[in-house]
Amino acid sequence: MKMSPSISRPRAFTLLELLVVIAIIGVLAGLMFPATTGALRKAERTHGENTAYNLKNAISAYFTEYRKYPVDPTNNNETGEIRTDRALMDILLGSDGQKESGGLNPRGIAFYTDKAAKPAGDGKFRKGVRLEGDGGGELWDPYAEYYFVRMDLDYNNRVEKPMWDEANDAQMLPEAILVWSAGKDQDESTAKDNIKTW
Repeated sequence: MKMSPSISRPRAFTLLELLVVIAIIGVLAGLMFPATTGALRKAERTHGENTAYNLKNAISAYFTEYRKYPVDPTNNNETGEIRTDRALMDILLGSDGQKESGGLNPRGIAFYTDKAAKPAGDGKFRKGVRLEGDGGGELWDPYAEYYFVRMDLDYNNRVEKPMWDEANDAQMLPEAILVWSAGKDQDESTAKDNIKTW
């Protein structure tokens, strides 16, 4: 008597096994999401801090080269915030207009360099320089706002700290240049998430 060979069928996953695998993937994804967003938030903050310090160094380099700060010579209001729009950045980037007679960077030195900013919508950008055809531009923080800058415009080796900084009781800081960003909430008055260089 001859036995017929057994026919083997390919084994497939049952519906229950598939649901268990999907549930495990869902739980793992749920655990990874907070860790990923936390890492991204920290990376944005680190980028903002590095850019603020790079800007401070660029202003210091400008001062070393020209023995003055990169602002209109008639401006001596050191408590007024200067923003990283074209008025400041054209000077630090060495734009064509600042190389001309009467410009504030006649040697055309690029004191600041950075990556190109990414569009953030509504005419704003983030994380870098938005460069124009004449070599000037704007510097944007990771949260689609300009940085704030204060300089020692009366050359007395101290700058008044911003009103929002309540870290200590001192009114003046022994610094020549202060750079900060309003942070993720884009509100300078809430100091908790502000990025600063002092």
